[in-house]
Parts: sequence; C-alpha cells; structure tokens
Amino acid sequence: MNTETISIKAMDNEPDGYVSVRHVLSNEIEGLITGIFSVKGSHCVQELPQLYTYDVLVILKGEVVFGSEGEKYRLNTKYIIRPAYNKPYCIQVEEGSEAHFIRFRKTLKEEDLQDIRDHADCHQSVFLRAFSDCPVYSEAIKSSKTINRMILQEGLVPRFCMGSVYTEGPDRVAEHDHPMLDQLFFGLEACKCTCYAAGESIIMTENMLLHIPLGSKHSVSVAGGDILSYIWCDFFLSPEGQKYMKEQHQIKGD
Repeated sequence: MNTETISIKAMDNEPDGYVSVRHVLSNEIEGLITGIFSVKGSHCVQELPQLYTYDVLVILKGEVVFGSEGEKYRLNTKYIIRPAYNKPYCIQVEEGSEAHFIRFRKTLKEEDLQDIRDHADCHQSVFLRAFSDCPVYSEAIKSSKTINRMILQEGLVPRFCMGSVYTEGPDRVAEHDHPMLDQLFFGLEACKCTCYAAGESIIMTENMLLHIPLGSKHSVSVAGGDILSYIWCDFFLSPEGQKYMKEQHQIKGD
C-alpha cells in the first residue's frame, strides 16, 4: 500500500493571493491526477473547459465561492463539487480567508465520452452537496453502527464513484476484494484506523491518502476509543464494473 500524508497548515505568514498546488500519489492510478490546493484570499483558481478530463473537488477546510456560468455558490468544509462537464469554473477564496481542497482529475476514455453524450442532461449542470446531505447506504461488510454515505453516485462521472465511512471503535470493515476497480482512501478529521492489504498493515490517519492495490484482499479495523473516518474513491476499469455499486451498496430508501 502506497501512502502520502498531506500537511494542511494555517497560512498566517503567507500574503493574500497565495496559492499552493501539490500533486499527491502521482502515477499511482492510470489516468488520475490528484492535487491539493491551499489558497489564501483574495484569489480565484480558474479552470478552462476540459474536453478529455473530468474534475471532482472536495473542500477539506475553509470556505470558498464556487462560480460557473454566471452562478455562484458559497460552500464550506466537507462539500463535494462536480463541475459541469467541459465548462469553465472558478474557486474564489475571499479576502481574509483561507481554504484547502482536493481535486481529483480523471482522464476520459472514448467510452466515457460516449457515456457523457448518451446522458448529456446529467453532465450539463453542476453537482454540489454537503457530506451530511448525501444518502446513507448499508453494506454487508460493515457493522450496523457504521454510517456510510454515497458522496458521488454512479453516473455523475463515468467510471468514478465516492463515498464516506464513519464508525467508532471497536469496529471493523470485513475483508473483501474488488478486482473491477482501483481504490483510494483519504483519512478525514480525527481518523485513526488500521488498513490491511496485500500482506501489509498501515495506520491511516487524518489527511493520509492511501492506495489499495488493485484486486487485493483488504480490510480495516478501529480500536476502542479511536475513530474510523475516511473517503473511498472507486475508479472502475470498465463501465461494466460499475454494477458492483448497486450489487453491494443498498441506498437507504431505495
């Protein structure tokens, strides 16, 4: 398991307009660029239309104003943003403020572009949601006290889904594998749990990005008094593999 821990520090000594962009776990998953942005206001991170990539952003700390096609949205910590496909957007941090966010930039294949053409309505509008408003799901490998949320549901980005897991120890996510996808974990606030995969064990903590090796059997445990809290990111090898989502994840109310 390859890991990289992100240092998110206050930018008190940095001038207004300061921006830092760091790529993490580079070349870990084919077709994925993961970047951490730290911005001190007043500054706007602007992105031009992208025909062959799709962006997904998660606000890790602070408040931003997301703008696209004349609309503006004020968002804060633990918000997911999926901009409209191939449309310009900006992330504004206002004067006197600072913010940190992670951006997953996924390269699109021809089959992904066809999927976008086939479901054009879904990809023409912005998707924004607070984690706390995302639907809850259950899964056989997790205990009944675990709170699971589907953050980026199937169909919003071709071959890419995201969710979150929260539980207090003692608890565990049972051993399982999924050869149809590559997976990243990202530790959220106060996380301290142990990930097992491919004969290794690693303690995952807050702001750690961890790659579960493709197809490996893996599990997660959390000791009494500790917290398991992380985002999972699934990158499917083929559109067919996405059937795994509905087969294994039961959305509450479905």
